Amino acid sequence: MHWQLTDKARKRLQGETGTVVKDWGGRLSVALVFPNSYYVGMSNLGFQTIYGALNRRPEIVCERAFLPDPEDLPVHERSGVPVLSLESQRPLREFDCVAFSATYENDYLHMLQILALSKIPVRPRERAEGDPLVSMGGVCAWSNPEPLAAFMDWFFLGEGEESGPEVFGLWREVREAERDPIAARAAFFRALVRIEGVYVPHLYEVRYQEDGTVADVVARDGAPLPVRKRRLARPDDHDTISVIRTEDTEFGPMGLVEVGKGCGRGCRFCMEGEIYRPVRHRHLPAILRAADAALEQGRRIGLVGACVSDYPWIDELIAGLRAKGADISLSSVRADSLSPGLVRGLLDSGTQTLTIAPEAGTERLRTVIHKSLNDARLFEAVDLIAASGVPRVKLYFMIGQPTETAEDIEGIIHVAKTVRHRILKARRDPSSLAELTVGVSSFVPKPWTAFQWCAMADVKSLEGKIRQLTRELRKVGIHVTHDVPKWARLQGILARGNRHVGELLLLALDHKGDWRRAFREWPRNPDFYVCRERPLGERFPWDHFEVGTKRERLEIEYQRAMGLLPERTIAWKAALA
Repeated sequence: MHWQLTDKARKRLQGETGTVVKDWGGRLSVALVFPNSYYVGMSNLGFQTIYGALNRRPEIVCERAFLPDPEDLPVHERSGVPVLSLESQRPLREFDCVAFSATYENDYLHMLQILALSKIPVRPRERAEGDPLVSMGGVCAWSNPEPLAAFMDWFFLGEGEESGPEVFGLWREVREAERDPIAARAAFFRALVRIEGVYVPHLYEVRYQEDGTVADVVARDGAPLPVRKRRLARPDDHDTISVIRTEDTEFGPMGLVEVGKGCGRGCRFCMEGEIYRPVRHRHLPAILRAADAALEQGRRIGLVGACVSDYPWIDELIAGLRAKGADISLSSVRADSLSPGLVRGLLDSGTQTLTIAPEAGTERLRTVIHKSLNDARLFEAVDLIAASGVPRVKLYFMIGQPTETAEDIEGIIHVAKTVRHRILKARRDPSSLAELTVGVSSFVPKPWTAFQWCAMADVKSLEGKIRQLTRELRKVGIHVTHDVPKWARLQGILARGNRHVGELLLLALDHKGDWRRAFREWPRNPDFYVCRERPLGERFPWDHFEVGTKRERLEIEYQRAMGLLPERTIAWKAALA
């Protein structure tokens, strides 16, 4: 059966352009692993960016690996075939380092499954000197790595374009200088703590209160406290683009180009807007230069960022890309920054869908979550889209947000029906009516947001709201998509957990992904992590990190959202923050 897996890998390679294949001789080997399918991993720009950054270093060979496809997993389990790299089809255990890139908390179990399938012990203390070092980067690593602290040798905190090559280059140098493997690892970890943006969890002791909350974190052996994220001071120096093109992704053959890092909107539920602070827009010449490289592999370009339509020179960027012959796409647009020039450029590029995220159904709740969008501006954007003739329109909403009421759910129904009516009115010909989809997701309180103190709604209430929205909107021909609340709850536990959550992950691994059984055997209450309102003075598991936003400012934003601070006090404290 081994030959079937290697044959599948080779066929995937044949469908790619831009793949980097290197000889292993004299180089440090790194397996860059995305803990989900090839389709999902190759759709991730951060994963592709690190692959390119590592392979630009001549002393490093970086190959990719993914979670086995569902039809292949039984082959691995039954025949004992380890997870293989894509480029050379080597077992992960043969690499010097295994580096996970994680974007979704629900992939945490996949990481342990990949290690187990690869015959690499999941706990560092059980790994022998011949086993690879294991690390993790990606957004999950620097928002709250504590649930995975028992399994990783180190974490990359922050943007890894510079720190990734730096750390792996250091390991290569130390290993060559110190021939004894045990001494080399000790020397490597002593040097590693001096690199900004690296967290070595075994050098930190976490102490807990009797109620299970964090009491203190103590650093040992010169490890820094707090641990600071790494950020790119000059994003223009690093072209963040798709290195590899393949049809087998969410974006097909489209090449992705990042326009900037961070978002200045300050939505209180949004982690990305906080941990990427400060906002750094790439300058127009830098994006156009990156686009030239992307266009060598195809003319379709997808612009990526937390707020692409907020880019200060968006119309000039669209015009410049169109002048280069590029067809352009955006993942979503801000209703209050939508312009006729942007819409026309997207439609001329063949865009079939435009997406707007009101997030909430009423202006009251949008004020609470700091989404500065009123109904009048929302409907102006809808009218502009409707007049353009775009075939498909999507609206995204979030349910279960703090202070949400039944009126807010009714508001979603009202907004969606009004959008459909305005599109129908603009189209005159009913046969040309744009397809309208409403996407619904469950609010998950995330670290480093103003809502990190909030409780998550229970699964039953979320399911009831989804049923109500689906029933009412389908009556008028609006298609509804939604997440699964029980998986959103799991995401919340993993996102907000401390090191004790690692025990839950081990149980889920032992029971082959049977989360219900794992929860039954876990001696802790999962609601402690996800369905509990946190007091303002509680120490969070992630408070010993410094990611660029201040807890004091988030506390003010939380109290402002909940109506807990008089307006004058808010202004005074905000000025100090």
